[in-house]
Amino acid sequence: MIMWCRNQDTVNFYAAISKGALVVSAFFMAGCDGGQAPPPAPVAPKPVVFNPSISMSEFKPGQFIRVTDARQQVSITRGFWMGTHEVTQLEFELFMGSNPSFFKGETLPVDKVSFEQAVAFCKALTKGDRKEGRIATNMIYRLPTEAEWEYACLAGATTAFSFGDSEADADAHAWSAENADDKTNPVGQKKPNANGLYDMHGNVWEWVVDWFAPHPKAEQLVDPSGPPGGKHRVFKGGGWYHEAKFARSSSRFMMEPGMSINFVGFRVALVETP
Repeated sequence: MIMWCRNQDTVNFYAAISKGALVVSAFFMAGCDGGQAPPPAPVAPKPVVFNPSISMSEFKPGQFIRVTDARQQVSITRGFWMGTHEVTQLEFELFMGSNPSFFKGETLPVDKVSFEQAVAFCKALTKGDRKEGRIATNMIYRLPTEAEWEYACLAGATTAFSFGDSEADADAHAWSAENADDKTNPVGQKKPNANGLYDMHGNVWEWVVDWFAPHPKAEQLVDPSGPPGGKHRVFKGGGWYHEAKFARSSSRFMMEPGMSINFVGFRVALVETP
């Protein structure tokens, strides 16, 4: 009798274990049958606080006079921001992970950079600053048009340079063949123009987005952006390798977009897309 009771207890014990196992098994099976784990809660986008990674100066719509073999009034109908200095090697490497420059130094302008590399940098900078909430999602960094570049360079001046008409006055404003010691120099050491832009004259030439072609002959132009295609892209502003007379706001040079040389770099514009 006692043995039976013990056997019965044993039977009841194992029955209880079996039932518990079935419950646990059913629980886990229900969990598996219930599908994937619940998705993580959506991450709220960072609030936008206008704080570009590169120092910028704002330009409102306006006009300037382009003086070549004629005088043209050029109108800029949409405002934009322009980098206060040429893109440095530190900035370029931060977003691109490489540095193509011939002259090395974190505060030197990036040089020996092709048009295509400059465009890739603008795209990477746009992506990074949007993600960090530094710029709105309808804003992009890009190379300026030639007209935007000239407008920003002159900053209201009506002379050949932002500082006057004579290259004899360039020493305080530009690194050129006369004073650069055959190399690039750290950005921001010379006097800025009236809108706070440094090195618009000299140090390195700067890529703009326009394809090269002779300027239109019209007396008035509105938001010109060059021809739709071509073989060469334009760069502006003069550089360490050339005399100051080549650093006039209207001066221009050209090169194939895949090529690079150690006296050409760039600065970025920031614009709102339509």
